[in-house]
Amino acid sequence: MKVTIKDIAREAGVSHPTVSKALNGAPGVSEDIRKKIVAIAARMNYVPNLAAKRLVDRKTNSIGLIWPKIEGLFFYHLGMQIQKEAASRGLDVILSLAEPPEALRIFNEHFVDGIVFWCAPDWRPNAQFVKRRELFHGSMLLMGGGRMERTHYVGIDRKSGVYEAVRYLAGQGHRRLTFVGNRSDKLTGFTQGLLELRLDYHDHYYVQIDPGDSVTDDKLLPLLEAGGEGPTAFVVDSQTYAFELLKLFRKRKIKIPERYSLVVYDDIPEMERMEVPLTTVGPSIPRLAATALDILTGRDGRGESRWAEVEIGCEMHIRKSVGKVASGPE
Repeated sequence: MKVTIKDIAREAGVSHPTVSKALNGAPGVSEDIRKKIVAIAARMNYVPNLAAKRLVDRKTNSIGLIWPKIEGLFFYHLGMQIQKEAASRGLDVILSLAEPPEALRIFNEHFVDGIVFWCAPDWRPNAQFVKRRELFHGSMLLMGGGRMERTHYVGIDRKSGVYEAVRYLAGQGHRRLTFVGNRSDKLTGFTQGLLELRLDYHDHYYVQIDPGDSVTDDKLLPLLEAGGEGPTAFVVDSQTYAFELLKLFRKRKIKIPERYSLVVYDDIPEMERMEVPLTTVGPSIPRLAATALDILTGRDGRGESRWAEVEIGCEMHIRKSVGKVASGPE
C-alpha cells in the first residue's frame, strides 16, 4: 500500500497539515517535530505526490522548448546546450515539435515555469497562439526572431556577423564574392559589405536558395563556368547549404581553399571536424543557452525591468577554408 501524509500523521500523533508543513520546509513546526516527522516518513518509505504538489503551487522547476521542425545541426546543438544549462540550475526540459499553439497548450497543461520559443525573424503570432499565451502562467522567451508583447526577446545580429565575414575575406585579398542563401538580414549584411568595401560587382554575386530548396548543379553551373569573371570566395547562409555546396565541389573535384575560399554562417562543432576545417561566423551556442536561462530564472540582472530584450552578436572562427589572393582576382 502507498503511504500517505495521513499515515505519517497517525504514526507521529500530529495533524496531517503539520506533516505537510514539516515535509515541505514550511514555517509553523518546531525543529524537533520536523525531525521526528522526516524520520517517520523515511522509515515508512513515503514517496511525495509531485503531481498533487504541482496542482497546488503551479511550480514544476521545468521549462519547455518550442522547437522548429528543421533538420539542422545548429538546433540539435542549441537544444542540447539548453538542456545542459537547465540541468546545472536544477531544471528539467520538455521539448515540443508541435505547432506553436499546440505546444503552448501542452506546456500549459504541464505547468512548465517558462518557455523558450525559437522562431524565424518574420514570425508573427496568430490569434490562436495569442489566446494560448494569455492562459500561460509563466514567462516566455522568443529566440532567433519575432516579437510579442509581454515576452522576453533574445535576437541575433546576423547582419553584422556576415558583414564581418565579408570584411575578413576582403582583407585576404578577395574582391569577387558570392552569397549562397535566401533573402534575409544575412544577405543585407553581405551586400552592405560589398558596397562599403568597394568590392567588385559581378553577375553571380548572389545565388538564391529559397527556404526548403537545395544547392543544386543547375544553380551553381553558370557560376562555376564563369572562369575569371566568377568569384574567388563564397559566404554561405547555413551549414545545411554548406554541406550541399561541398558535395557539389567534391563531385567536380573542386578544392577548398585552392580554388574557392569559404565562410559558413553557423558555428557548430562539425565545421571544425571537416577534412578542411571551415571558417565560420555565427552566435555562440553556449552564450545563447546561458542568456536564455539567465533571463527565465531572473539571473540576468535586469532589476526592475519586467521584460528582457537582448541581441547576441556573432563570433568568427578562422580555420583553413580561406586562402589569400596574393595579387588581385584569379
